Amino acid sequence: MSSGIEQSFTRRLARLPLDARRLLLLAAAEPVGDPALLWRAAQQLGIAETAAHAVESEGLLTLDGAVAFRHPLVRSAIYGAAEPSARREAHRALADATDPEINPDRRAWHRAQAAAVPDEELAGELERSAARAQARGGFAAAAAFLERAATLTPDSARRSQRVLAAAQTKFRAGALDDALGLLSSTDTGALDELDRARAELLRTQITFASTHGRDAPKMFSAPPAGSGRCLGRSRVRPILRLCRRRCSPDVWRRGGSPIDVALA
Repeated sequence: MSSGIEQSFTRRLARLPLDARRLLLLAAAEPVGDPALLWRAAQQLGIAETAAHAVESEGLLTLDGAVAFRHPLVRSAIYGAAEPSARREAHRALADATDPEINPDRRAWHRAQAAAVPDEELAGELERSAARAQARGGFAAAAAFLERAATLTPDSARRSQRVLAAAQTKFRAGALDDALGLLSSTDTGALDELDRARAELLRTQITFASTHGRDAPKMFSAPPAGSGRCLGRSRVRPILRLCRRRCSPDVWRRGGSPIDVALA
């Protein structure tokens, strides 16, 4: 159903003038709905103000007070139909139009989306944005920053560390499937022993959370070599005790005694 609606919007887009389509793409790339930012970016791309009339008369976008799409699927249809180079151009204009003192994180995100090749400077900027988002309790936003930072990281070891950090933050945001997906894509061979242990610990935490502890004993009873030693008893013990408190005795009997194994 939604794909059919998006295709309908895409056909309507094709009838619009080029400037109108570029204005819509700018609006789709900037979800905040700030009209002042939209027009600053539009001016940088040389988009005439008459483009606003075309998009409003087509019933796709309103610019009265705030930028708002008439239908929630219009945004995804516009963004999905655009060429990657056009999307990067839109994000670049939005980054240049964003004040780095007032909105450093929004600017960092647009700069990162405008990048076509790995860039450690941009990756580091996103990592700092993630730290600020996490300090505010915005774990979902922090994970998105870290995931994009990993994509832009040239060094394989540093990239794997950032993927692991993104997976940990996704887990804290409650996005278990996304966390597991990121964890599965981590190049564990590029991680040091401590980070490999952290990755295995996260995998166990995800399994525990998603299965309500049913599969935790099996995972703890065969830990990766060195994981208990790397993490240290003080860090492993609370997690194991949490598992024991939440799991029924028969679950532990089926999987053996993980506390004895992990802390041996």
